[in-house]
Amino acid sequence: MEDPDGTVSSVAQCIEQLRRSSTTAQEKENSLKQLLDLIETRDNSFGAVGSHSQAVPALVVLLRSGSLGVKMLAASVLGSLCKEEELRIKVLLGGCIPPLLALLKSSSVEGRTEAAKTIYAVSQGGAKDHVGSKIFSTEGVVPVLWDQLKNFPRNENMVDSLLTGALKNLSKTTEGFWSETIKSGGVDILIKLVASGQTSTLANVCYLLGCLIMEDTSVCSQVLAAESTKQLLKLLGPGNDAPIRADAAGALKSLSAQCKEARHVIVNSNGIPSLINATIAPSKEFMQGESAQALQENAMCALANISGGLSSVIVSLGESLESCSSPAQIADTLGALASALMIYDLNADSMRASDPFVIEKILVKQFKPKFPFLVQERAIEALASLYGNSILSKKLTNSDAKRLLVGLITMTTNEAQDELVKSLLILCNKECTLWHALLGREGVQLLISLLGLSSEQQQECAVALLCLLSNENDESKWAITAAGGIPPLVQILETGSSKAKEDSATIIGNLCNHSEDIRACVESADAVPALLWLLKNGSDNGKEIASKTLNHLIHKSDTGTISQLSALLTSDQPESKVYVLDALKSLLSVASLNDILREGSAANDAIETMIKILSSSREETQAKSASTLAALFHCRKDLRETHVAVRTLWSVIKLLNVESEKVLMEASCCLAALFLSIKQNKEVAAVGRDAFAPLILLANSSVLEVAEQATRALANLLLDHEVSVQAIPEEIILPATRVLQHGTMDGKTHAAAAVARLLHGHSVDQALADSVNRAGTVLALTALLESASIESAATSEVLDALVMLSRSKGSAEHIKPPWAILAEHLHTIIPLVSCIADGTSLLQDKSIEILSRLCHDQHAALGAVVLETSGCVPSIAKRVIGSNNFKVKIGGGALLICAAKERSQKLMDALNEPNLCTHLIHSLVGMLHSTNSSIHQRDGQGNMDISISRHSKGKLRNGEAECSTAIISSNMVAVWLLSVFAAHDNRSKATLMEAGAVEIITDKISQYTFPSIQVT
Repeated sequence: MEDPDGTVSSVAQCIEQLRRSSTTAQEKENSLKQLLDLIETRDNSFGAVGSHSQAVPALVVLLRSGSLGVKMLAASVLGSLCKEEELRIKVLLGGCIPPLLALLKSSSVEGRTEAAKTIYAVSQGGAKDHVGSKIFSTEGVVPVLWDQLKNFPRNENMVDSLLTGALKNLSKTTEGFWSETIKSGGVDILIKLVASGQTSTLANVCYLLGCLIMEDTSVCSQVLAAESTKQLLKLLGPGNDAPIRADAAGALKSLSAQCKEARHVIVNSNGIPSLINATIAPSKEFMQGESAQALQENAMCALANISGGLSSVIVSLGESLESCSSPAQIADTLGALASALMIYDLNADSMRASDPFVIEKILVKQFKPKFPFLVQERAIEALASLYGNSILSKKLTNSDAKRLLVGLITMTTNEAQDELVKSLLILCNKECTLWHALLGREGVQLLISLLGLSSEQQQECAVALLCLLSNENDESKWAITAAGGIPPLVQILETGSSKAKEDSATIIGNLCNHSEDIRACVESADAVPALLWLLKNGSDNGKEIASKTLNHLIHKSDTGTISQLSALLTSDQPESKVYVLDALKSLLSVASLNDILREGSAANDAIETMIKILSSSREETQAKSASTLAALFHCRKDLRETHVAVRTLWSVIKLLNVESEKVLMEASCCLAALFLSIKQNKEVAAVGRDAFAPLILLANSSVLEVAEQATRALANLLLDHEVSVQAIPEEIILPATRVLQHGTMDGKTHAAAAVARLLHGHSVDQALADSVNRAGTVLALTALLESASIESAATSEVLDALVMLSRSKGSAEHIKPPWAILAEHLHTIIPLVSCIADGTSLLQDKSIEILSRLCHDQHAALGAVVLETSGCVPSIAKRVIGSNNFKVKIGGGALLICAAKERSQKLMDALNEPNLCTHLIHSLVGMLHSTNSSIHQRDGQGNMDISISRHSKGKLRNGEAECSTAIISSNMVAVWLLSVFAAHDNRSKATLMEAGAVEIITDKISQYTFPSIQVT
């Protein structure tokens, strides 16, 4: 051990001197005095004594067998060593307790005093002193101490004080303390000590008495019999020291909690006013510290015990305000109310809940011009307690704003204080926002003026209020800027407290996000360095705020900032990297592609570092890096088409084999982003195919979140036609359907896309149809369609998948076509019809094609839904008129026939838009012209998959099929629909004539001996 000032050698010499048997008693005393002086004057002496293996044993030997003077000095040295916890344990384990107890029992007053001092010092281990607890219990320390108090309570005040202090310490740790106390007559001793009024012992005695009452309720009767209650009430008064008052209140709290009779005694002894005065004493007498808080809390709890709960006290105090005869009495009552509100907790709330609205209303009424300032001051204190109470404040509106306003009111003076009080009263009396309560821009100017030369606490309150304002009100953002708020906010960001910095950063982020002009102002104020400091050194919350604010602030690439962030990314602060990555993403999102690709540039170094830390040993860093790269590639199509995407892809694919679910999810998400440009980047396509197999495994993960992200990546990988063609359908259909059924909206959207893109590479054969049917894919798709908004990506992807499934031509007898599921579940028709009514033309065409497959079996239900859905009939008519897709024209016509079969008049009414009916007739005639060719053959090929059943099937006669018009087939849709118009009115007939319908129909009839029909 280093020994620059000779302390170690001096300590060693003293101990060696003490250990020598030849040393005289006087020499030992001198050595002990020298050692005591070293311990008390040199800090490094504790280490020197602690490092000497024989120090404590030697001192304990002297304590046991030395002369009285040596024993006293040895005890004093041992007591001084106990100032350090490690040495206190050594002293305890060194066997000091028996000789200390022997010295305590000696006839020497000085000896007893030194022994009491050391026993007090060695007992200060606290509740976690398990070693001391065993030793004190084993050595029977508690009975001895009570016995000494019984024998020497009269004229050794210092000894009594130390012994009661030691007993207080031991009561928190020693096994069997309370049972030993009762056996040793501790109750009577405590009662006598309370009565004696011995100032040095009263605090400890009241504490012990309070704890003893809580341990054994039978003690109450002895306390009451001795009339100790009155003495305890007297001790609450201002003539006593704060610790005595606090512990006397604690004893009354215990007594009133455990004994009904005691509650009556306290009331009859005029104890209520004494307890109320005790609760307001800290405020009135400017008391501070733990004792002041304990006095307030203990006295209020005693009042609560007497009154039937804290809520009852609060109600009683609130009601008594109306009957107070003087301002001073009002102020005292408000002070007591503040104390009650301060300690109101879940226990009080569960017994009888207080109504914070009523309390607030009562307190606000105390702000009257005629009342002196003291009343307003106490009302503010009570409101501070109300808004600071987490249980009560959460039920109030704008409680955070009110709490901050109250805080500012207590820290301001004169005009500023008056304005803040007005704002508080407006906020309490009216249902309005903080912006209106502060009178808009005037209040903002006041708050900004408080940001300057003010205390740290006042600055925190002012900036926190501005933060609330900027979060809830857009007008405030321009008001803050116009009032010159940006420079002081940046200054606080640089030099304020941690909380003020975080709130200032939040405000700056809100300002930047609101307006480009304001953002430019913040940028010119040079806020970036301070935000970078917060990003590096702030709390987790501060780092997150700084990252978000940088995201809002930085709209152009800055080489210096990127370099600083890259440096942070490679630093030894792994917890910062999560937030640094977010900030770097913001910068790289606006960096030029040339900068990112140019080797050696700050932007290139940054993205290379981001790719590099994908292989970090820290899972959180890996996941965040993958997530950040995903966001970057998602927003930058140009970057996805470069070699950087390929390098990233190689690194991310390696993560698909790790065990961390979080990493697997983010890696899959990153792959999904990279695959968005798989058609444009052939290298990504080539490398990406290696990810197919592991993604299939992840898509079947038992963890839905992992499966969802893997399905998302697969959906985009299937944009590569080669992957889509080579994929085994069932490997995609089953996991995608699971995500469709149980995933998030984004996951379901990508699952629908995966199904649609798979089907683009496959015809719907029997095997694929069987997979779709077994998985329940069609119903899962329609359920998504039901829950998605018409303009969402999910709607488009679902329709794309369903239209591909609807094009299946047929199947084996035991495997029905997937689209047939829709006919069995009629509720699935409704969202498809809604897409026709409200969707874009592309969505309408897909929906018409899907629904037209159902016309054969469900024409009645389909027609009813089409007619009942507002705007559907006109939308179908417009697509029949405007579409170039013959299948859409035929399908739309079929849907209109279904509607006409239900109620033809309602169909005609729905087509009453100007010229719509005329244009539709002309379009149908045009369809007849185009079908007057070899497209429609009598064998039913072409569009014969669209048909409408008119009535029951024809019967067989003499073994031959009866010719009938039971089925309206696709090549007859236009004719049938024209017949509906012809039967409606003369105007429609005239339009038919003008359009040449008669001629084309006559021509068609002349070509056939019988209409082309489908016989079933």
